Formats: sequence, C-alpha cells, structure tokens
Amino acid sequence: MIAKTFRAAVLLAALFAFGGNAFAGDGSCSNCSNVGSNLALSATAETAITLTITTGSGGATVSDGGSGAFSVSFSNVNGLGVGTPASGVNVSTSGSGATYTTPITVTPSFSGFSSTTATVKVYQDSGASADSQSAAREGGSAGTVATVPTTSGSATTVTATAASASGITRHVGVFVSNANGGSAVTGSLAPVFIYTVTVN
Repeated sequence: MIAKTFRAAVLLAALFAFGGNAFAGDGSCSNCSNVGSNLALSATAETAITLTITTGSGGATVSDGGSGAFSVSFSNVNGLGVGTPASGVNVSTSGSGATYTTPITVTPSFSGFSSTTATVKVYQDSGASADSQSAAREGGSAGTVATVPTTSGSATTVTATAASASGITRHVGVFVSNANGGSAVTGSLAPVFIYTVTVN
C-alpha cells in the first residue's frame, strides 16, 4: 500500500509539471483565472551618421533643401566691395578684389561606433563654372578663408577630432576680382562645397 501511494504521488507531480509547461507555452487554459504569453522581439542595431549645415552665429541664413542639400545666398557682390552686403555677410577688400564671407555651423552626428571622434573634410564640386571654382573660399575664420580643392582626394581637413553632435564653426564665401578686360568676373557665381564626415 505504501508503494502504491508513493507511485500515485509521483504521477500526480508529473501531471502538474506537464500542465505548468503547457500553461507557459499555449497562452491559454481552462478553469483558471490568469494566463501568460511570450512576445520575442528582434532588431538589428546599425551604425548611423548625419551631417547638417546650419546658420552660423550672426551669419546669412542657411536653407535646408533636404537630402543633404543646403544653400546660402550672398546676393550681389562686386570686386570693390562697395554697397551694402547681404544680411549676415561680411566683406573685406584687398588690392586684388573683395572677399565676402559668412559663418556657418557644420554638425556631424554619429552612433554605434567604437570610436568617439570623426574626421570632417571639405572640397568643392568640380562641375561648377571655372569662375565659381576660382571664387570659392572656406576657412576657420573670416580672415583665414582660402581656396577650396576640387577633388575629394585633395580635400581640406577641417578637423580630425570631431565629436558627435558638436557644431563646428566654419566661414564660407566668394572672392571677386577687381580686374577688368579679359579677366573681369561678372554674372552668376555658384560654387558648391562638399563636407564629408568619416568616423575614425
């Protein structure tokens, strides 16, 4: 009798264990007051980078055309630097012409990388007109703007220690020669600067 009783107890324990497993897996039960179901989530975390260009402090308005296309207008410019420059535009003159500049803010943002810094470079689109390419100026301050390379391979390094979401002040502009005759510069100037960011 003792053996039979023990055997019955073991059988009942096994049935309860089986019932508990069914409860967890089926998400349903009868003659009960609660039930549970599992939801397994899946996702793949990726790296991400963005590069935005915005209006610098006191500078001319930078417009966002979407998909990484930004623009800023200098309005009318001339080789003597006379007249009132557009709002937010500074002008300085030299013996060879006038340089018009405005500050902008370049902000790289990145996530998911082991490195916490990135390299930002700049060059200009070689598809612009010859006058536009010659007029293009870029630098860390209005007084240090310089010509801009026309190929990615010779791009100027803005910084090699850029932090994510930290704005970098740059100055962009155009130089207008005061020459006359065959070297005179008039009409539309439309250089295109290309800023790149590479996580170190």
